[in-house]
Formats: sequence, structure tokens, C-alpha cells
Amino acid sequence: MLGSGPPSLTVHFCYYCGQQGNFRCKRCKKVPYCSVACQTEDWKTHRHVCKAVDPEPHGESSSFQRVYFKDLHVTKIIKGTDIQACVVEFYSPSRFFLVPQSPELLESLQSISTELQKTYCSSSVTTYEPCVGEICAVQFSCDMNWYRGLVQTLAPDHKMANILYIDFGNEENVPVDRIRALTAEIKPFCPCAMECRITGVVPVAGNWSGECCIAVRQLLAGKIVTVRLVETVEDGRIHAVDILLSMGKQLSTFLLEHGYADKEPVNIAPTEQDINAMMSASLENFRCLSDGKDNNTWAQPPEPITQAVGDQLSVVVTHLQSPTELIVQKVENAGLIQDLQLKLREHCSQVATPQNFRPAPGTVCCAQFSEDKQWYRAKILAYSSEERVCVGYLDFGNSEEVGLGHLRPIASSLLALPMQAIPCGLAGVQPVGESWSEDCLLALQRRVSNRILHIEIQGAHEGKALVTMIDESSDPQANIAELLISACYAAPCAVTTDNETAVTAEAQACEPLVWSCTELPCNSQVVALLVTVVENPAAFYCRIDNPTDHQRLKELGAQLKQHCEAEASPFEPKVGEPCCALLPEDGAWCRAMVTGLSDDKVAVNFVDYGYSLTVEKGHLRSITAQLLTLPFQAVRCWLTGVEPLGSGWSSEAVLWFQTQVYGEQLSARVLSVTEQGYGVELESRGVSVAAALISEQLAKVPGETARETHGTTGTATKQSVKKNEQDPLQTQVSSQTEVSTEGQPKLPSFPVEWKTVELPLSDTFQPCFAAIINPSIFYLLGPTQVDQQKLQEVMVELAVYCNSQATLSTAVKGKPAPGAACCAQFSADNNWYRAVILEVGEKEVSVLYADYGNSEKVAFSRILPIPINLLELPFQITRCTLAGKENFPAEWPQELQLIFQNVVLDGVLATAQHFNGSANVLSLTLPAEKGGGNVTDMISEALHAQSKSNPCTTSTQKTDKTGSSTSVNTAAPPDGSKPKLVPENQKEPMSTTELANTLDATSQHPEEKMNISAAAASLQTSGCCCLTLKAKVRVDLTVLINIKKS
Repeated sequence: MLGSGPPSLTVHFCYYCGQQGNFRCKRCKKVPYCSVACQTEDWKTHRHVCKAVDPEPHGESSSFQRVYFKDLHVTKIIKGTDIQACVVEFYSPSRFFLVPQSPELLESLQSISTELQKTYCSSSVTTYEPCVGEICAVQFSCDMNWYRGLVQTLAPDHKMANILYIDFGNEENVPVDRIRALTAEIKPFCPCAMECRITGVVPVAGNWSGECCIAVRQLLAGKIVTVRLVETVEDGRIHAVDILLSMGKQLSTFLLEHGYADKEPVNIAPTEQDINAMMSASLENFRCLSDGKDNNTWAQPPEPITQAVGDQLSVVVTHLQSPTELIVQKVENAGLIQDLQLKLREHCSQVATPQNFRPAPGTVCCAQFSEDKQWYRAKILAYSSEERVCVGYLDFGNSEEVGLGHLRPIASSLLALPMQAIPCGLAGVQPVGESWSEDCLLALQRRVSNRILHIEIQGAHEGKALVTMIDESSDPQANIAELLISACYAAPCAVTTDNETAVTAEAQACEPLVWSCTELPCNSQVVALLVTVVENPAAFYCRIDNPTDHQRLKELGAQLKQHCEAEASPFEPKVGEPCCALLPEDGAWCRAMVTGLSDDKVAVNFVDYGYSLTVEKGHLRSITAQLLTLPFQAVRCWLTGVEPLGSGWSSEAVLWFQTQVYGEQLSARVLSVTEQGYGVELESRGVSVAAALISEQLAKVPGETARETHGTTGTATKQSVKKNEQDPLQTQVSSQTEVSTEGQPKLPSFPVEWKTVELPLSDTFQPCFAAIINPSIFYLLGPTQVDQQKLQEVMVELAVYCNSQATLSTAVKGKPAPGAACCAQFSADNNWYRAVILEVGEKEVSVLYADYGNSEKVAFSRILPIPINLLELPFQITRCTLAGKENFPAEWPQELQLIFQNVVLDGVLATAQHFNGSANVLSLTLPAEKGGGNVTDMISEALHAQSKSNPCTTSTQKTDKTGSSTSVNTAAPPDGSKPKLVPENQKEPMSTTELANTLDATSQHPEEKMNISAAAASLQTSGCCCLTLKAKVRVDLTVLINIKKS
């Protein structure tokens, strides 16, 4: 043809390595490559912009809609439950597949298999090109039957695919011509095989060793095992579990014991103090080896992409933390990002690994991402060590820790493109509770991942764009925020921009703080109350039992958390003004009133609960008028119609009152209002609390003289039938010293309701006494040894808690009651142990170390309230009471306490008759060689003899039982390094002779020594003859009374 010439020669260069490339991407027909290897390496980036030139699959499959994991039903699991399952495929402890042994699932599996064979066995051969992530029908190479398979990867030439059979867990490479699209007739059942990993462990060397995998495979493969479901991760597809092995231990424990694994580190949100400490450590790590090095200070982060309110964009989500913390990229910039990645790759391939490159925190460099080994622009966030840094990827929003060898200096030309990561959050949503739930995050991830979304910018807040996000690919189009709200994953809220926040903050700063307190009706109206804190019957705090106020208080907790975490300005507390305070143990922000100041400590009262504590000044925040709208919920009250027997309330009265009111819905009527609060008449389960307190002889009617009790105890008990028949000891378990109502923070306390080990019934044994209060309550060392490993774990938790809360005991109002659990610091080694309080003095308390059986007196500063979680493991000591307690007095004369101690320490046999809800009821008898007498009979006779010999004794002459306990082994310390059942230097129980010798040491009269020894010997040979016993008891009483007088 005239004028025609040879066509021009076009040379294509490989998009990955830059060499001449004669191949093209088969899908888009645009991007050239020199080899399959380069195309494979580039596919991770190219797949985001690759668009097929050919139409979607034609022929029979053209009507099919692709099916992905998000389209299948979700596996329904309940966290913490155990299931029976068969291990069908095992790759490593981090990846294996289970098939639960449930009839419903096995029936679904059979249904799927039948439908697949019927649909595809006779289908015509058609061309179908699957995509990565799609669920297809796949023909298995072994039996040529059809199964559901996940396309995990596609070969660059798109002729082979790697398939995971989702109902069985096995994998294989399959030719594409044996893959079909799933038809609509195949029901979207959840995968029958659950992909799992062992929770709580990670491999020692980064990867699981071959020896480990072989050992575990032999234990699990093909076996039906008990599986505990711990949590669901990674889009709901992978389950963290633990497996009970046939040897009786968990698989995680097996891996740790054999050195195959380490414990998985727990991610805990750092506090502001932690962050400051980490930043200081980071700077120190950077500086220590920076002399003479290139610190890269010239390379500063590029400008971010600028957007305006009202802009509408098509985006993809590149990083997701929560609905209010998202990172997106503009779809229209995909080409720019791909060009940038190519330039970064070329640049880093030409730059040798520098020996003196040590970029300073805040500067920008190139970093090699650990997952795909590609180079990206990254900002140095911190130095975690001298050789490792934490980097944030500027264009994608994620971060990770890498070694310095994975960094390269960046060229200035590579900083010209603005940062492509756009931080944003959904407008108009907030978490339902204090934080976003795992289910919410999982649902959001499945909804927005790998989709092109449409956003419109509504405003800006704290450097993030507040956006509405629409999924236009769904039919009908879906607003992501509305979906979360309709599914109850989120709650609606007003959209607050930075300008509005500034105006609001300014207005709040000028607005005076006004608060109010909850008031009780004073018109004889009965109101329901819940007790929150008890000091004594004359001082306690309550809340009105109103569901509406409970809900408002719960919502207020979420608002306080949001306010206090955002409020970073210094706060100077003033006495008499409200603020926000952090509860030390619970970690919750609450409203508080400042009651005292000292250096860096502040005394506060938590106005919604009644707690009074001392907290650090750094744990306080200013409060806004909006947060003071709800009246303070805690109401200070005092019980009318009673007054203490003596000058103050006894520990028994306080303990009994606590057990009657805690955890109960009380009916209250206000009778008077004073500066001390509301004087109320209380009823618990229809019984007047004041009347019951008086009938228990723990209080008296105002102005009345205390009544006699010694000779009439049994009669008084029988006459008070209408009161709650449980005695104070029995109510210790059923009542709580710390109320755990919903919405109320749980504080450490001195609980008397700690659970004790139940002894086997009808078994006779020789008891080992740890401490003796009186016949109504004493403590034995348990016959069975506690789990030492669990005890060691408790000791570690205890040490962490006590060392961080060492000032808490001085802030707790009131003294703990005898019988209460606590943490105590042992004087010999200054370590903290679990303990039970025996006696309470003015400046010190006597404690019994609950896991070792020894005791000592310690100052109040060496005890702390104990968190409830540290009481889950039962104590080694067990709480007991002598049979026949219904005839015992409310308070024991000290003389009879000493007689009881003398008898039982000389050797008795014990038989557990029953468990009364709080203590083991024991029958104690003397051995046959000592006469075989019953101790209950002896004590009853002694009570009778004592009442006859002291007919005029009144209750005012009685000794408080808190001063009368006897510890059997006061010298033995707990062994902090090696917990033992009984420490090595623990004393044996004292014999009667030793007790007499002990009394000798305090006597200055020789004749008294002789009488004491004679009395002890007399008791040692005591039989069951009543007349002889009476004579001996009278001798003992005479001797002991003389000692007391001297």
C-alpha cells in the first residue's frame, strides 16, 4: 500500500523488575512482566487495581453470583463452653481443623454433599475463572467427588488454584477446569470444619518445630477430644481453643511443659504513665548508639491529603480498629499508590544496606513490611530496643516492629506524594457499653473489608474525618452506621466537630458546677434501698433500688470514661468540690467529692457508692456540669431504735448487721433527718432489723440498761423465733461484705463470706488446730493439701496487687471484723499472704495466715482488703464450729474459752456431722484412754456451773470475744519462696502442761502455779461423770478467775 511502512517496534518492560517483559497479565491484559516469578511477587499489589477485560464467566455460570466467606452462615459458638470434636486435619498448634460431633452439623454435611453431587456430576464442561477468596464447587482429586472449597491462591497463569476444602480442612492444588461456581441451590451452611489454634501459647523459636508437630499430631489426629472454646478471631473464621488431652491436662500446658511453646503475651492498654515511660526508654535506646550515625532528621512526614466537609469519595478500608478508628485510601489514587510502590521497590533495590543509618523518632524512611517483604514509606514511632524500632506505614495506617536492617534511607522525591492514609471514623455512633464489643468489630470487619465504599465527610474531630459510609454494592445500599445501630452493636449520638467541641469546652469552663444529692421521702413513705457501704448500724450508705437510676448510672459510667480519657489538662483538686476519680482496683472512672489533701494524695468520697478512699492526685480529672446532672446516688443513713451496748458498736454487732443488710432489698421508712444522715427504720424480708439486732443481744433500746444474758441465753434464743433463725456465722456465706450489683464497681474488701472447704461427713480424724476463738468458731488445718501450682499463681497475683495498693488500707473506713479475709504482710519476710483476722485491737490486729496455719499480730498498715478473685481458691484452713451451737451464748466468757482451748489442745478426735452453710459442724470427743468424754457435754456442764457460780454477772461484764482468740502456732511464718502446707518452724499444738507453763510465766504467786498445774492434770484425766466434771470445772474457774484478778 502506498505510503505504508513497517509497524513501529514497541518494547515492554517488566512492571516488577524493570527488565524487558514479553508477557502480560492475563486478566487485565495491560501490565507487562518478564516472568511468572515477577508476576507472582507483584500480584499482592496489582490485584487491587486489576480489572478483567473479558466479561464475567459466560455460559452456564454467567447467572451465578460469586460466594465468599461473608455470605456463609456464621458458626454459632458460646465462649467458655466445652464441645466434643474430631481433629480432621492438623498442620501445627496454630492451625488445625475440627469437626464438632453434633447431629445437626453432620446432617448439614450430608445434605451439602448430596446436593453437590446431584448438581455437578452431570453438568456440562464450561469455562469458569474463580477468584481468590471465593467459595466454589471443587472436584477432589482422590475420589473425583464435588466438595465446597476456598480458593486460597491462583497461579499467575490462572490454570491452577490452591484449594482449602472448608468442610474437611485439607488442601490441594486443583486445575481450574475442575472448579465451578456455587449455585443458589447449595445452601450457605457454615463451614463444617472449624479452623482453630491453641490459645495462650506461641512457638518458642518463631515457628513450631517438626518434633512438636509430630508429637501433637500423634495425640490428636483422628481422635474425638474435648475442646474448650475461648474466643473467635480473624473475621470469625478462626477459633482460639484449648484441648483436654487423655492424660488429663490441657494441650497448652503440655506445650509449655515440654518446651515447645512460651506463654502468649497479653496486650494491655498502656496508661499515660506507661506511655511516658516507654517514650523515655525509646529516646534512651535511640541515643545510646547514635554518635556519628545518620539520624535522618531532614526526612519529615509529607503533608496529609486535605479534604473538606461535604466531600464525597470512593474509598477502600486499609486498617480497622473500631467504628471510630478507620484508615481509608481513595480509590482514584490507586494508580498513584502503585507507581509509588514501584519507585520504592526500585529505590531500595539500588540502595545498599547502610551501616550507619539510625533514623530519629518522627522521621520518615523506607521499611520492609514483614508479611509481603515489600517496601513502604514509614514513620519511626519509637525504639523498642537498641536494634528494633516501631514504625507506622504512612499510606496504609498500620504499624509493626522491625529490625534496623529492614530500614533504608528514603529519597526526597518519594516524599512528594501526600500521605495516602486518611484517618476517619463513623459519624453519629458510640459504643453501647464502655467499649466496642468483639462482635461489633467482627461484624464491621466483614462488612467493609475488600469493598469499595462511598463516604461523605460530615466534620472533623481530633484529627479524624467524621464520615457517613455507604456500601453501594449491596442491594439496597447500606449505611454502615445504621446497620451497627440496628444490630445493637452501636448507639446513636450527636456528631460533635472540633469547633463545636471548643465552644462547648469554653462554655463549660464558664459554667458554675451545681450538684444535688438523692433525697429519701420523709412522709412515712416506704422506699426500697440497697446498701452499698457499712461502717456500723449508725453509719452506712444506701442507694434507692430504682431500675431507671441504675440504668442512668451505667450510662454515666460510659460518659465519665470517655470524658476522663480525653481530658489531659492538669487538675487541681479543692476540698468540698466534685471531680472524677479512678477507682484503684476496678479501673473505672466515678464521680467523687474531695474530702482532704496531702502532698500527692487526695482523700475522696465516691458519691454514687459511699466508698471513702485515698487516691493519687494523677488519678483525678475535672468534672463538667453535664456529668453532675444525675443526683449523687449514695445516701448516708443510720438505723433508728437501737444503740450500742457499750460506748461503741462491737465487732460482732457490725458483722451481724452487715450480713443482714448486704445483698438484700430493704424496706425503709425515714423517721428523722440529722447531720449524720437519714434515720431509717429498716425491714429485711419482713423482719425489723433493729428488733432482730436487739434480740441477738448485740444492741439495746435507746436509754435502756443492757440485759442479763449469761443464765438465760438458751431461753432468749428460743423466744426470738420470729427473727432470722440463722446465726451470724451461718449468714457469713449467704451475705456479702461487698455488694456486686450491676453497674457498681467492685472494690477489694474485708469479706466474711469466704468459702471454706467442706470436710467429709462421718469420718473421724485427729484435728490439727490452727486457731481457736471459742466453741462457736475455730479453725483447723485442712486434711487435704491445696493445689500448689494454683496457690503459687494466687501468690503472684497477690504480690502484684498488694505492692500496687500498699496505701489502700489507711484509706478504708472502719475496722475489719474478726473472721474477715484480708491480705497481710508477714513480719519475717515482708511478703504478702492471704489471711483471716482473729482479733482487732486499737493499733494492731491478730491474723491467721490462711494457707499455712500460723499467725501473728501486725499493725493496721500491714493489712489490705482482698479482691474477690483472690478468694476463688479455697483456704488451706477450714472454718469449724462445735456441735450443739444452738445452746451456746452469743458471747463466751473468757474463762470458758480457755477451758475449751485447754481441752481440745490436749488431744481430741473430731467427726464432721454436717455443713451449716458457712462452717463444718464437728463433734469432738476425748480419746478412749482419756475417758472418751464428749466435749459438747463438758462445755454445756461448764456453762451451767459458771452461770450458777456467777448469778449476778451481766452482759456488761463480759469480755469481747475479739480479745480472746488463741493461735496454736504464733511463731511460724509463711514460706514465701516455697509454699508449704505447714512451715518448718511451726509449733506443735500445745498440751495441757505447756498451756499451764504458759500461764506460769504470767503468774507471780507460787501457790497459783500449783493450782494451775493441778487443774490441768485434772482435766487431762477427765471422764464423763457429771459430778466429777462439775467439781473440776469449778476448780478451773476458781483458778482462772484468781489469775484474772491478779
